[in-house]
Amino acid sequence: MENVFSTVNVQRSPRYRQAAFAAIKEAILEGRVSAGEPLVETKIAAALGMSRTPVREALALLEYEGLLCQHAGPGLIIQELSREEFIDMFVANELVEPQLVRRAAVYATQEHLDGIQGAIDIGRRAVDDLDIMASLRSGREVHRWIGIAANNPPLAQFVLQNEEKTDLYLLSLNNTALLTGEEMSISNQEHQDILDAIERRDPEDASRLVIYHAQSLRRRLSLLSP
Repeated sequence: MENVFSTVNVQRSPRYRQAAFAAIKEAILEGRVSAGEPLVETKIAAALGMSRTPVREALALLEYEGLLCQHAGPGLIIQELSREEFIDMFVANELVEPQLVRRAAVYATQEHLDGIQGAIDIGRRAVDDLDIMASLRSGREVHRWIGIAANNPPLAQFVLQNEEKTDLYLLSLNNTALLTGEEMSISNQEHQDILDAIERRDPEDASRLVIYHAQSLRRRLSLLSP
């Protein structure tokens, strides 16, 4: 466990709970915590170089978000999703994201557009390196920046939390087919098409493309899932 987390620099992170929350979530979403591996606050606190209280609070927040859950032993473990729950979250995002991209096409600033493009560029570099973690991170960042551009925090948070949970589901499959450059490239291009529509200030086309992307990804992943 001590090799999973990096010690928090308290000078740069005065809010210990937020620092612990960010460090633990990053370790989970980067695949450094295995499914079923207990996250015990004493061990995490020692690894982060802080007291147990902010770690306990951070773990409680991650449990509330649905990334962690209780189990028979000490600590929390990563929440497992069923295939049905995975599909349900995709369907939920298909209903919400069209509204977000419509708003983004109207309200996005150059900073937002640059943020989305930067996230897509992370995905393109991931193709060259066959880096599934970077590819998943790219997708989350694309959706996060679209949410920021849409200026609707509740909807943006809903979509981002679903993206995080679906990424954990994909990581749990341990399927090497997810590592193919072809799969990553398809998602990158679909993200680029969405951004292009936002840049054109075309809400309807952006909405159509984000629905297509969700359905395309769900269809492709269904071929890889057990």
